[in-house]
Amino acid sequence: MQRMHFYFDKMHSRHLYGVLHVAITSISELIKTARDGRSQAEFARDMGVTQSTLSRYERGYANPKAEVIERCMRLVHWGNWATEPSVDQLVNKVRAQLSREDQAPLRVALSNLIDGLAAEKSETRTI
Repeated sequence: MQRMHFYFDKMHSRHLYGVLHVAITSISELIKTARDGRSQAEFARDMGVTQSTLSRYERGYANPKAEVIERCMRLVHWGNWATEPSVDQLVNKVRAQLSREDQAPLRVALSNLIDGLAAEKSETRTI
């Protein structure tokens, strides 16, 4: 299976043009990047989980709820709770990134994933 890399932009004044490009290949990397140097205890409190749960997420021993993943993506993508984008803004940004020609393999992979999840859900309904 081909490994997919997701790139997120994060405003950071020390980097060229104020943008830091981070390759994130796992949920644990996403959480560590979103934590941005804060202590696990502080970040866990902000996420609404315990420090031990956050540690399990970062080590890959547990999968976070969708809400935690979404909050981390928003932090990595926008870097600030105050300027948190709407779902429509996130959709538009993802759509713009995926429309690039070099993202064709990722579009196919996402389409297959969505088709698989839809089929799985319909199978569950018939059981």
